[in-house]
Amino acid sequence: MYNIGYCKICKQGLLEIVKDKLTKKIFICCDECEAEWNNPEDALKGINGTRNKHGEIEYPTIEDILREKWSVSINEHHN
Repeated sequence: MYNIGYCKICKQGLLEIVKDKLTKKIFICCDECEAEWNNPEDALKGINGTRNKHGEIEYPTIEDILREKWSVSINEHHN
């Protein structure tokens, strides 16, 4: 699993990189408060977040994530 840092909203959750199982869209989701962001820049600033916009999630591969061409540091973690 991969993340980009800690949530600015709840101040405790990891900003995980996840993928919607149905649409395959990759987005950011806090593992504690479940806030969601379409891009990592907004997630790291704590702006433009939503909840329940996306459906059931799965974890993308590093190859899936790199295809997004995001300009952020990506950290690997294990639950």
